[in-house]
Amino acid sequence: MPRANGADLLRLLPVGRHGWLIRTPGFTARDVRRLLREGAGSARGRAVSRYWQHLPRILYWYSRGESADAIGRRVGAPWGAWGVERALDTACRRIADCLNAEPHRYGLER
Repeated sequence: MPRANGADLLRLLPVGRHGWLIRTPGFTARDVRRLLREGAGSARGRAVSRYWQHLPRILYWYSRGESADAIGRRVGAPWGAWGVERALDTACRRIADCLNAEPHRYGLER
């Protein structure tokens, strides 16, 4: 991390994780993929580990008719319904991509 006289220079950038104008997420898909392999050896790895463990439950309860609020309460998610909605959006987008790429693998015709 660049430092000058003990000051974190990244905080001066207008965009990015510490940006003063626009803050962007601290995780990328590549980071998450790497952290899934590395496991819970770091704080970031533990965060990823806790998150992915909730995903199958979120999808299951949603398919059973639970609301995002109810699911958020069930998993004890600090990010609540908003995080549940984001998880659902991401999972559904990925499922759609898989179904569209190879429909025959899922019993559909091209």
